[in-house]
Amino acid sequence: MPYIIDGDNVIGSSPDISLEDDKARPKLIYITRKFQENKKNNVIIVFDGMPENGVQREDISEKFCVRYPPAGSSADDEIKRILNGFSHFKDVIVVTSDRELRTFAKKKGAKIINAIEFYFQLRRVSRIHGKKEETEKRIDAQLSDIEVDQWLKIFE
Repeated sequence: MPYIIDGDNVIGSSPDISLEDDKARPKLIYITRKFQENKKNNVIIVFDGMPENGVQREDISEKFCVRYPPAGSSADDEIKRILNGFSHFKDVIVVTSDRELRTFAKKKGAKIINAIEFYFQLRRVSRIHGKKEETEKRIDAQLSDIEVDQWLKIFE
């Protein structure tokens, strides 16, 4: 199931990321990437305005893409264009709190997730993923010969 995400809408709905923060978009991309890696779904995040690097479509991986609308269009317009490219709308999840976009997607048959609800899903997956990474670091920890000798003395 592909996710099409109204990026600025998610940022604007979140309690701890602000649209005024220059790092808001990279933060959202980072935690959404962790979500995508965990869920294995295709993800397209659409932001309003022009990208900093001038690239309107950035494929971060085979299943993760960041897009910006063409000049004169909004993220909502771009999301509608993306949605119109699908033939099986029931397999698409649109993440937004924008009423007009929700209505459009619902009429197409897409599933809708409220932006704030999705943000908390991202946080939950990010927290779980962080714990897994921490556990893996501890498991992969390298012990020095002295530390090995000390542990052997304790458990012999």
